[in-house]
Amino acid sequence: MEELRQTAFAYYKDAPEQIRRWVDEFFLEMDHDEDDQVSLHEFLTYMEMHEDCTHLSNPRFFDELKKEGSEELDFLDVVTLFYIVYSGKPFCNGDCKKFVKGVYFTCVKCFDHASDAANTFNVCTACYVDGKYVHGHKKFLDNFLLLQTKRMEALNQLPASSIHESKSPESGRTSETSNNSSSRRLTNEPSSSGASTEVVPVNSRPKNRAGRKALKTIEVLLALGNIFASTQCTIM
Repeated sequence: MEELRQTAFAYYKDAPEQIRRWVDEFFLEMDHDEDDQVSLHEFLTYMEMHEDCTHLSNPRFFDELKKEGSEELDFLDVVTLFYIVYSGKPFCNGDCKKFVKGVYFTCVKCFDHASDAANTFNVCTACYVDGKYVHGHKKFLDNFLLLQTKRMEALNQLPASSIHESKSPESGRTSETSNNSSSRRLTNEPSSSGASTEVVPVNSRPKNRAGRKALKTIEVLLALGNIFASTQCTIM
């Protein structure tokens, strides 16, 4: 889970201000008692309120998500949760039903015809090797090889001139280096006063919590794919 946590934080750190604010709101909505931590009860209640996330609403996943030795989720744990929901990280469709942190096998036919991540069939390596799954299709690829296969299929469909142009270095571009407007502290450098530098919310909480829709941000994050895709390199 630590690798996922680092990946999620990397996306958050480089995300546009609007997306960082959505992540902040996601955390604040879940933290109902406003103690800057998310308890198991708060987590389960929030996840169960949205039908697309009920599969995440279980104590075992909560225990995997939180840092070792902690009883509750902190902000970085919730950033990781946000990334898991957005990216469609799967749970095993085999016997174990566990959250898959690393490599997994995907049914190619289901992947090709899926309207969203929920319609794919994914199996962890252990269940795949042991044959502990039931499915009507035979062709499976691991997630890395599947990505490479789709990349090659896409390249084979492009004219040679387009492939050449895509490999040419871009000119006249300037990198975006300003993240000074970030709504959170993004470094773990020690402060001169010795105070804690833990990453915590710094945006003020909305005063009228009762007037806010509890699932506003989770509905937003489910539609974030196009926003992220427009800022990242795509191969398909």
